[in-house]
Amino acid sequence: MSNYNRITFKERVRIEAGIYAEKSFSQIAKELGRSTSSIVREVKQNRIVIKSPHTNGTGCINAGHCWKRNLCGEEDCPFLCRLCAKHKCAEYCIDLKRPSCKKTEKPPFVCDSCSEKNKKGCKYDKYYYLAEKAEANAKKTRSDSRKGIRLNPKELQMLDEILSPLILQGQPLSHICSVHRDEIGVCERSIYNYIDAGELTICNLDLRRKVRYRKRKKKKDEIKCNKFNYRKGRTYEDFKKYMEIHPDVPMVEMDTVRGSRYKEQVLLTIMFIQCSVMLMILIKDEDQDSVVEFFDWLTKKLGIRRFRRLFQVIVTDNGGCFKDALALEYTKSGAPRTKVFYCDPQASWQKPHIEKNHEFIRYVLPKGKSLKGYTQEDMTLIANHINSTTRPGLGYKSPYDLAVTEDMKKLLEVLNMSPVATDEICLTPKLLSK
Repeated sequence: MSNYNRITFKERVRIEAGIYAEKSFSQIAKELGRSTSSIVREVKQNRIVIKSPHTNGTGCINAGHCWKRNLCGEEDCPFLCRLCAKHKCAEYCIDLKRPSCKKTEKPPFVCDSCSEKNKKGCKYDKYYYLAEKAEANAKKTRSDSRKGIRLNPKELQMLDEILSPLILQGQPLSHICSVHRDEIGVCERSIYNYIDAGELTICNLDLRRKVRYRKRKKKKDEIKCNKFNYRKGRTYEDFKKYMEIHPDVPMVEMDTVRGSRYKEQVLLTIMFIQCSVMLMILIKDEDQDSVVEFFDWLTKKLGIRRFRRLFQVIVTDNGGCFKDALALEYTKSGAPRTKVFYCDPQASWQKPHIEKNHEFIRYVLPKGKSLKGYTQEDMTLIANHINSTTRPGLGYKSPYDLAVTEDMKKLLEVLNMSPVATDEICLTPKLLSK
């Protein structure tokens, strides 16, 4: 048995040759003086995959004859989901059927020696074990495992307490590292990485020179994170279970409203179900950072405790701007501030209150009308008129009439929102003179 636990490149070459020779894993293991399980693990971990062209880039075997539309919930989208460049239909479709060959689910787990692999009838993903690729993948795995923050929370806090006040005073990072070298204990490059990762109070905007440089684009072949991770533990079923345990928790629904199909500023809408007050926040685009930036700003204005009381549970859809669940649920310092749950795809009825309330917005801003040129003051004006409108479902009171808690009053004050006299309410395009 080999005394060297890590599989070498020479051994990988012999594994590749053994697979092509149709040797069993036990035979290959015996020749290398290793256990059969080690060979199985090596092949499954470091094999490469060539996606089937029959899935049309979607990862679904039905892609060639699928006619589904609007899986993402955007009802005005004219494209078939499988042809959409903006969203991946595989993220939303419950009928997704990935091509799976039984031959790659059992030894040898690859297509190297398969007689069917080059035939037109094979519509499955192809798996291969190539020694050079396996070696490169193993090295990358070892390298990635060593990356990340190497300080414990206490050490990171001490570093933050030294750096942040001095940088906010305008001191260059190189100067601080030179003067406080013994206290800091990490190199200047590591500090830049910590700032990029949001581990410190300061951000890149606080570094005078850093904001001048454009970030280099990452290579396309880097491994992407699993796009489904944001839904784990946050599905609508998880939400129902949570509300069964916490029936008295106030709920918030969140969505976006677009003006036109062109990339421009959009409207972030947030509705408090207990009182039906709706916020209308103009953000620069449908980007995750835009929503997180507003959450961070509002947390700072309200204070973390008041924010937690107001936003205990949020239900939203699977729009791209809401997928950074951790950044929404936690502050930059790691403090929890809310819980986010996601509706099922094509299930806007799971957040009915805000969907219904969007009708009021369309009275003033008809569907398809561009939001370009409008300001936050315009959106606040619309929100004030909507929230001042009485509703039968509220006992003929307005949402503002029901916003009586100190937390809600503070929120409205921070956002410069206030009631409109009953006779002055206008819910037509005339409200805005633009």
